[in-house]
Amino acid sequence: MSISFKEKLDYWIDQSYSDKLKQREALENAHGNFVEPHINQLITVNTQLLPTMPIAPHGFCIVSGWLVLTLIYCVWVRSKPPIK
Repeated sequence: MSISFKEKLDYWIDQSYSDKLKQREALENAHGNFVEPHINQLITVNTQLLPTMPIAPHGFCIVSGWLVLTLIYCVWVRSKPPIK
């Protein structure tokens, strides 16, 4: 009985693919078993709900307020009837 080249190639590809799947599974298991608990132990999670520092700087709020006032003024001036 003679085995064709295509059958040999298919067998070799299947073997290398299954070897790669086994290596990947071993790496995933290694990460889950050894690396992840160590990382979880090192990471501290802040459980405070509100941040301690302001979200936007004080100057940003002032500039935003002036821009809103300017836009309101522009809309108000455009809505007035023209002077005759």
